[in-house]
Amino acid sequence: MSADARDLGMKPLPKQQSVQISQNNLGPVSGQWRLAIEVTAHTNPEVSTQPNYWLLTSLEQNGIELSGQILEASQNACTDAEILGTVEGNRVTWTMYYTGSCCRGGMMKFEGVMVSPTTIEGTLVPVGSSPPNCTLWSANVVASYGNYYYK
Repeated sequence: MSADARDLGMKPLPKQQSVQISQNNLGPVSGQWRLAIEVTAHTNPEVSTQPNYWLLTSLEQNGIELSGQILEASQNACTDAEILGTVEGNRVTWTMYYTGSCCRGGMMKFEGVMVSPTTIEGTLVPVGSSPPNCTLWSANVVASYGNYYYK
């Protein structure tokens, strides 16, 4: 404080607390999640596929509602899917509805638990029967939050 301010009887302002800007419009699951997938079974035992895949997803949480899409995938995994689900506490569930030329009509359900702000662990299983020319799989999944580069 300057000498002039003291002469006028002004007191210094109390020390201010830092303020953190809230992101209330973004839930803890909103953002990009890379799913590391360890396949445990297939709906078509005659098909030989890689035991490990990854999917890059973009998820958005609004309240308990969850929606998203697959941005990119490894191997020959299908990316044409809509993701719809819920987040309740640390429990995260969603269904992937395949909409494109590969596996149209196929569905896979994810059930998991958020074990940290950046990690969700769970399982992915087929829902119903596989459409013709489509192989769905059961898998253990570890999803990791991050800012990923994709094509």
